[in-house]
Amino acid sequence: MSADAESNKKLINNFIELTWNQGRFHLARSLLSRDFTYYASTIDGPMGIEAMEALIAQIRTCMDDFSISVEDVVAEGNLVVTQSTFSGTLVKPMMGFYPVDKMVALHAATFWKIRHGQIVEGNSLLDTADLFQQVYKIVNSGKAIAY
Repeated sequence: MSADAESNKKLINNFIELTWNQGRFHLARSLLSRDFTYYASTIDGPMGIEAMEALIAQIRTCMDDFSISVEDVVAEGNLVVTQSTFSGTLVKPMMGFYPVDKMVALHAATFWKIRHGQIVEGNSLLDTADLFQQVYKIVNSGKAIAY
């Protein structure tokens, strides 16, 4: 694997750790290009840096003990693909899902584009069907939080 591909993988891992896991957006901004754009399968249109920060902050407050684990990272040239799992206890409504008192997981594949050592784009495909099944089973087992 080329040094650029390894560097790009490290860049993406650092970004995920700083933003999603630590909520340290001020540090992560230096990893993004000014024209950074983020897309997600659950969002209607593209987001810039501020909108993505707001989305991450919202998800982090909706899920107690929130974390992302990155299972796979593949890089070729200026493209990096991550397979990851968002997990936590859903304590506030999120993306149309009701709070539950158990840990849930949301699986994602994200395609990242790198230019000149900065992230210019992210495009996440989220497995909301699996999340729906998890929440549905918890709610129907009588273990949902009553609000």
